[in-house]
Amino acid sequence: MFGDRVFKEMYDMVKEMEREFDAMRKELGKEDYKMPLVDIYETEDELVIQAEMPGVKKEDIVLHVSPTSVEISAELKQDSEEKRRGYYKKERIMKRFYRNITLPIKVSTDSVKAKFENGVLTIRLKKERSEKRRVEIE
Repeated sequence: MFGDRVFKEMYDMVKEMEREFDAMRKELGKEDYKMPLVDIYETEDELVIQAEMPGVKKEDIVLHVSPTSVEISAELKQDSEEKRRGYYKKERIMKRFYRNITLPIKVSTDSVKAKFENGVLTIRLKKERSEKRRVEIE
């Protein structure tokens, strides 16, 4: 029914907001935290997420995937040589990236592919196929 769908969508939005607020509370104590910008789109078989993470090395990225969410985090390692330079102002360095994304559809966690190239993390997630079917009642 229409009302059921509306309430489910509202419930999903509230859960997504709670997850984002929890992530923000968790990260507020950490300095120089930045949420990477993302593009999310779907193809016939996949959900694709692209996240901008400039200055990050592939080995510093931690990626967790569940059927309903993706969590991306990374910490930038700062060179000790860089600390010795005579900076007047240093605004560009971020020490940590973090983002928890609630997915618009359920995905399979079995065949996740992730690639990091030119500061962009691309995550490919297979859609979970669940077809509507009639159930006989006993």
